[in-house]
Amino acid sequence: MRIEAWLGHQDFRPPDLPIEKAATKTKDATPTVLVVDDERLIADTISAILVEHGFAAFKAYSGEEALRLSQALRPDIVVSDVLMPQMSGIQMAIRIRESLPDTRIVLLSGQATTAELMRQAAAAGHTFELLAKPIHPEELVKKIKDLS
Repeated sequence: MRIEAWLGHQDFRPPDLPIEKAATKTKDATPTVLVVDDERLIADTISAILVEHGFAAFKAYSGEEALRLSQALRPDIVVSDVLMPQMSGIQMAIRIRESLPDTRIVLLSGQATTAELMRQAAAAGHTFELLAKPIHPEELVKKIKDLS
């Protein structure tokens, strides 16, 4: 089954991938991507798309879970929703960047209120790339490849 067919199917749940402590990466190592979204179907689907395109993708369903996983995985890239309960994607991104400054962060949002959050983060010296939801899978994969 092609990944594109999975989008929008409520009962699709890709298998969980084992988490291993990230080793020192070589130039040719497979990029590690941590996908964060409180909507499980979105996180699962984006993760599965990235795996199909050759990335080592892992998922978290909250900012707090992403902070824990990022310390273990040391991902090359984090792709995160902005608006999540308890901890926003911007708050999470700032904390990840403090401990992992080389990790690249891409934020996704379909909400107009995100613009104000992004302005506040920029005023505090934090800039992140923002992509609009919904995003076509091929556009997302291209952006991740460009960053890796």
